[in-house]
This record gives sequence, C-alpha cells and structure tokens, in this order.
Amino acid sequence: MLDSLFRPRGVAVMGASNNPLSIGHIVVKNLKTYGFKGEIYPINPKQTEILGLKAYPTIQDVPGPVDICCIAVKSVLVPQMVDECGKKGVKFVIIHTAGFREMGGEGAKLEDALLEAARKHGVRVYGPNCQGIMNSDPDVSVYANFTFTPLNQGKVSIIGQSGGCAEMINLNLRNMGSGFRIYASHGNASDVNTNEILEYLGNDPETHAIMMHIESMKDTPGFIERCRKIARDKSILAIRTGRTQAAATAVSSHTGSLIQQDSLTDAVFERAGVMRFQIAEEMIAAGYALSTQPVPSGPNVGIIANAGGPGIIAIDECILNGLQLAKFSDETKKKLRDGLIPEAYVDNPVDVAATATPEHFALTLDLLNKDPNVDSILITMVTPPFVDCEGLAKSISEASGKLTKPIIVSVLTNENWAGTVEIIRKAGIPVYNFPETASRALAAMVRYGNIRKRLEEPPAQAGGDKARAGKILSASKAGFIPQAAAFDILAAYNIPAAHTLPVAGANLPEVPFPAVLKVDSEKIVHKSDEGGVALNLGDQEALQKAFKDMSGRFPGANFVVQEQCPAGTEVIIGIKREEGIGPVMMFGLGGVYVEMLKDVSFRLAPLSEADASRMVREIRSFPLLEGGRGLEPSDITALEKLLIKVSQMAQELPEIIEMDLNPVIVYPEGKGVKVVDARIKKQ
Repeated sequence: MLDSLFRPRGVAVMGASNNPLSIGHIVVKNLKTYGFKGEIYPINPKQTEILGLKAYPTIQDVPGPVDICCIAVKSVLVPQMVDECGKKGVKFVIIHTAGFREMGGEGAKLEDALLEAARKHGVRVYGPNCQGIMNSDPDVSVYANFTFTPLNQGKVSIIGQSGGCAEMINLNLRNMGSGFRIYASHGNASDVNTNEILEYLGNDPETHAIMMHIESMKDTPGFIERCRKIARDKSILAIRTGRTQAAATAVSSHTGSLIQQDSLTDAVFERAGVMRFQIAEEMIAAGYALSTQPVPSGPNVGIIANAGGPGIIAIDECILNGLQLAKFSDETKKKLRDGLIPEAYVDNPVDVAATATPEHFALTLDLLNKDPNVDSILITMVTPPFVDCEGLAKSISEASGKLTKPIIVSVLTNENWAGTVEIIRKAGIPVYNFPETASRALAAMVRYGNIRKRLEEPPAQAGGDKARAGKILSASKAGFIPQAAAFDILAAYNIPAAHTLPVAGANLPEVPFPAVLKVDSEKIVHKSDEGGVALNLGDQEALQKAFKDMSGRFPGANFVVQEQCPAGTEVIIGIKREEGIGPVMMFGLGGVYVEMLKDVSFRLAPLSEADASRMVREIRSFPLLEGGRGLEPSDITALEKLLIKVSQMAQELPEIIEMDLNPVIVYPEGKGVKVVDARIKKQ
C-alpha cells in the first residue's frame, strides 16, 4: 500500500538548508507554503532553524513518526542516509538526488547500494533522480516536491517518469483553470514503480482521470493488467517519448523489421485501454474534459454558437476527428424556432446570434439535452460588449447542473471577461481558448467511450489442433523451420494454404500444373528478388528444368513445389513474440510492397472479432480490399477469420517467435483467401 507515501503523517527533509537555491530548501518551503497537515522535520547538522521550523541534526533526533524522508544530498552519501532512515523506521524515502543508474557505471553501483540498504530495513524507495509527490486532498496537502506550480485541486492524477514532463502537464492544467488530485514523478523507479502507482490511483475515488508520461515499461504484462482494470471506470491518457527509436533486437522477418518501438507502444496501449497522444497539449486538454464531464454515449455532437465563424471551425475539427453532427428532431427545431430570435439558425450548429440572452442559451441547452439524437454539447462563444456576458456564463453554469450529457465550452475573449470564464469553470465545465482544442477534447472523450466498449470484447476462438502443431514444431530445429513443416502447422489450424510438398533429393513430387518451385532456405527472405521462385511451370519437363537451374544457383538448399494459385490482392499477416509482452500481430499490404510501403497495423494477441475487423480497416490501402471504381470487393470476412486463426496459433504455440505469411492472396467476396508462402521461426 502507498498510503504512507501519498498521505504521510510526517515528512523529514535531508539536505534542508536556508539556501533558497537548494532543493532541500525548496522542498521544505513547498511543504510549509501549501499547508501540509502533518509534521515537517528539516534535517541539517549545522543549522538549528530553517524557514521558521526547528531543524534536527540527524533523522534519529526527530521526535515523531516519519512516513517520508526526502533526500537531497550528494549521491555518494545517499546509501548511508537510507540506512539511517531504516533505523529510524521511515516507511518511504524520496530520493531527489541524481547520479545513479541513469548515469551508468558507478551510478548504477550506488543505486544498488541504496536499494540494499533499503531492503535491509524494509524501507520503500521512491526514485532516485525524481521530483517527488504531491497530494492536493485538503486533508493532506502534501507537496514533497521541488517544483514550482501552486497546489491546485483537480480530478486528474499525474504520473511522470520525467519530472519536466509531469510538471508540463501540471502547469498547463493550471493554465486551463484546473488542477490535479495526486502527482507522482518517480524518476528511475528503482523500487516504487508505475504499476504500483497506477493501482493506487485506480483505487482513489477522487481520481477521475490519469495522465502519464512514460519513457519505458519494466513489467508490461502487469501494466496491461492494471490499466485494463482501471480503464473500465477511469480514462488513462499517455504520451511516450523516444518515439523514433527502432527496436533494439535485429530480426529477420518482415514482421519483426516493421515492429519499431513506437508501433509496439501503440499495440501495448491499445491492449491496455490507454489513450495515446502524440501531442502533449491535446492530451492535457482531453484529460481536463474527462476528469470533469461524463463520457458521451456516442459520436453525435450538438453545437451552440453566438458567432458563426467559430462554430464552423468547430464543425470542421469535430468531423476531422471522427465526430458527427447530430440531426436534431423536428420537435427540437420547432421549439428553437419559437424560442430564439428570428435571425437565429436552428439547425446544427445552432447560431443563437451575438445578441443572444441568458434565456436563449438556457433554452437551447435544455432542448439539446432532451434531444435523443444528441450525445454531447459543444458551445463556442464570444463575449460581445453589448450583452450581459456574465449572465450568459451564469445561465450556462446553472443549466449544466441539470444536464445529463457532457458539455464543453470554447470562449474567445480577453482578460476583461476573465470573470465570465471563471463562472463557467467553477461549474465544472472545461473551458478552452480555441474551438479546435475543444473539438479535439470532445473527440477524445468519445474515443475513450469506445475504448471502454472494446475492453469488454471477448477473445475470439477459431479451433485448431494444438497437439498436432506442437509435434511438428518439436521435430524441427531452432530457427526457421522447413517450408513443408510450416504449411503442416497451418493445416493443423485449418488455415487455407497452397498445397505444398518438399523436394526429396532430385525426386520431384507429382503436383497439379501449373506449379511453382521455391527455394527453402532460412538465409533467403526475399526469394523472388534472388531468383528463388519459378512460376507458371506448365508440366513436369518445365519443373525439372527449373529445378536443375535453381539447384545450381542455390547449392545445398532445399526446395518445395506448390500448386500455383490464381492471382488476387496480396496481404501479409505476421507474428513477432516480444520478450515480456507476448505475441504481436501484424497485418498489411503484402507481397513485394510490404517493406516498400510499410502499410501495416498491429495488435497484441489474442484478438477479438472486432479487433480483427479493425486491423483490416486501419491500413491506408483498405480501399483496395473494399472495392469500388472497377475493383471487386475482396473477401474481408475470410481475411478476418484468418487473422483470428493466426491469433489463436500465436497464443497456443509459444515456440513460434516469428512468422510471416506473405503473401496471403485475398480473392473476391465469397471466394476466400489462401496462404502461398510461410516462414516460421522457432526458438
């Protein structure tokens, strides 16, 4: 339990001083300034008083219980300080000092030493190289942190591996007129880690949304498990830095080479129910809205504006981000026409006009809230000097208490109308400066509603003979298994594939013609590029000639003969087993285009039926499969079923560490799919 960390009775500060530019001084100042409800104990052997508080020579001299000791001394002294905290019975040490594992070498040894000292006494370590924690609960008001943004209460909790990124979130929440519930910047996370903090915040009833900055994940299965549980009730939003770093492990399959670290993060977050953002500003705006408003039941938004231009901007941004303009009922439009001025526009968006009164806003909000076709309400308003703007704000504020649907507001104004904005914010309504920001925040709320639905989807089952496939794998050596064995494994899972037979010596098997001859070597990934595929072999003589030619160019290699399948649209389906995560699946445009276009989507297995559908539709080339403009629609249903079969195979056969099915030929609707090449790598 982390209660003693986030709700401490007493906080000691090692390294406290009267130097206003020292971390220890700032931590003591923050604890005192923001009214920490427990006891504050500055530790300094040379000073008797710091910021009006009695200072103690050592932690042992502190008279009362200490739940947290903040340590801001030289790194080489930290292990000794941790040992002294352990002897005192301190429960948590927050180590602000840097110079540990993040520096490598001697720093890593120092971190090991402080952890050993902590374990000896049962002390939990938060950090090192961290900012600290805050809790805005007025019963606690703890600011055990050396940052600078005032302690503002809110319903968002913040987790950040980087203190700078965590503070960026905090600062911008404040600039939007919001605040935070709990703040946790844990640095190296040598002991207390992201997963523990997530679990604590998930159980905190006053945390309505969680925003995270992540650099790395140490226990990904644990992360996914906790997030999936939390995300059913609370939104989790995240940014991850280092997006352009390629995966560290060299791989030899198409799937492996296309799974870069950033794609893997997307797959993990998707499985975990975490909303990923590439732009921090958009994440903060969305978290603000999700912490204060209910989740929309659908994508249909009703827009209210008192100036046409901002309303049009909101329309564009809503549509671009997947929302839909609600179609008002005839009754709603009639009542709007009767209640607004004649110049008002009563379709969506409702333009109440610049002269709209508080009563006009109240009426419009009430009608849109009652209209069953409206899932959420977005207001874009200016503050004309010729109307009672504070009255408008009070009208919106009072109406919001009766609304059953989420409402967000964009106000275009300046400091002269700050009071107007504050009235709306005090009602718990998120207010933004730009209609685009408000629209994107609303779209994120709808996105979270879809995530909650996805978390309830059960994994799809496809059947298959796991035992038979396991025997085939057991009989194969580590590395890429023979093509014939790979196709036998596919057959065990009822995966439609080209009839494939191995070539035994110079004896060519009898196959239907036309046939295909392929080289079978784990060293050759791009067979067609290297002349390792002979197509359109019409008879035994042509097959013999191709075999003689290819044997000379690939001495010692194995070969397979296949039926030649009719042409169709070529796609790729792959598996890459990531350490600590499990099988990651890939789908995309296949054949020779897979690495050229990199038009792929990823998911962690197992897939639900809806997952398979989404994977197919996420690639840019989906219109090729969908048909139109002279193209026949492809058999997307068969393709989705194939993805589910591969998903089950990935789950049941952990021996498979990489697999490419490329190409998979997709035929017109109702005519199925067929795998014509398979590479399976066994660990």
